[in-house]
Amino acid sequence: MPVKRDMDSTAGAKLLRLFLRLMADRNRHFQADLAVWLNCSKQTIMRLMREIEGVVGVRLKMGMDDRRRWYQLCPDSRMPLGLDCEELRFLHICRDMACSYLPAQVLRRVGDILFRLAMQLADSPASLDGGKHAARFAFFSKGRIDYTPHFAHIDLLIRAGEEGRVCRILYKAAGRREEKEYRFVVGRMLCMNGAIYALGSELEDNDRTVRRVISLAVHRIRDVTLTDVILTLSFPEPNPGMFGLPWHEPRRFHIRFAPGKVSDYVRERIWADEQRLEELPDGGVLLEITTCSEPELLAWVRSFGNNAELLDSASMAGGEKTHEQNAEDML
Repeated sequence: MPVKRDMDSTAGAKLLRLFLRLMADRNRHFQADLAVWLNCSKQTIMRLMREIEGVVGVRLKMGMDDRRRWYQLCPDSRMPLGLDCEELRFLHICRDMACSYLPAQVLRRVGDILFRLAMQLADSPASLDGGKHAARFAFFSKGRIDYTPHFAHIDLLIRAGEEGRVCRILYKAAGRREEKEYRFVVGRMLCMNGAIYALGSELEDNDRTVRRVISLAVHRIRDVTLTDVILTLSFPEPNPGMFGLPWHEPRRFHIRFAPGKVSDYVRERIWADEQRLEELPDGGVLLEITTCSEPELLAWVRSFGNNAELLDSASMAGGEKTHEQNAEDML
């Protein structure tokens, strides 16, 4: 039995080293030189090259130069991404769904990334857009906010949240003429009903004591200044399955909807993870729902006019006034 030239190197190690060399240097590599470098036979190099093409999934060019065999990674070869064309279409759909939230700068970058991914996966130009007859989605929104001019503020808010830095925010609330400055710690960036919010803690003048938890609509922010003050606060994980943004402890409400279009509209949708629908004898529906945002719920019920009735007598009073004020910017 012939003795292996390199007892200390496994076939897997040789394969990995060879593949990394091809990726790092896209020039031609001669078979004889590679055999010397890996301390193996030329036949082993041929077998490893077949495995790189078949297992790793990249394409190789090969040829002869003065009776010497060479290999080269194809210029369009990329590291495998674990994606197929169908999964790439899903990413396109997700991009289109989030389009109304994305500033133009981000949208362009996402589009460029998706295009590069498509170029790596595509076997033909038609597959880049799913084919001429592929099903397409179109997403519409009413009253869309253009976040392109707010990109710098969004970037600063994300940075402040990641670094735990206190920031000064100049803010103009809806219906108010004067701007107000907040000392603010970003907890989460939230998206709801076509708008982006910064959820966090408003601080006292000492930049240390939490005054209250508030949300600020990004499109109403006039200026963001990051300070050098670092303050680490714990924020509960937001629950997207809850009705509205978190303002207080969970509360349960009962709402009766009149029969007809309104009740059908309510039946067709999931309003919260914790909800229960009860059919009423007159064809209407009773919705039992849990929320941490009573102001939003009340505004939602009022939007149906006489076709909806809140059956719970409890309403905001006293300490809940703060929640109502906080929600003014959101509704």
